[in-house]
Amino acid sequence: MSGRGGYRIGRTVAAAPDVVFGLFADAPGWSSWAKPLIGTSRWARRGTDDPGGVGAIRVTGRWPLLIREEITDYQPPSRLSYRYVGRLIPVRDYHATVEFTENARGGTDLSWSASFVNLVPGPGVRWIILSTVRFVAWRLAREAVRHARSAR
Repeated sequence: MSGRGGYRIGRTVAAAPDVVFGLFADAPGWSSWAKPLIGTSRWARRGTDDPGGVGAIRVTGRWPLLIREEITDYQPPSRLSYRYVGRLIPVRDYHATVEFTENARGGTDLSWSASFVNLVPGPGVRWIILSTVRFVAWRLAREAVRHARSAR
């Protein structure tokens, strides 16, 4: 289906929001925990108040399939929003927000949502995006738990 679409996924992570947010907001670190999907991760441009803050552009992926996203909202450790600024994926007006909420067990309820205009008919583009986001969220949760355990 071409036209406006999006997704919303949720995940519970057994690590505090500052740990989960810290890993997510550190673009250069993605290539250490999101392999094999993410082999390259870096800042193409740093943010105004923080390297990963508003205005920063992160580049992630595996050469030559590199995704460029600009950080549009940066509120550690609770929210990070971004927009897609590349040309690789056939979408436009892609905006996503990831929220990190502390739960009753001291862990994090992660909510990742996005909306975009799909420029290609059929479900393929949405399926690729959603599969990628689910993979990254799964690897993020795994790495956050590893970090939390090693800090004890």
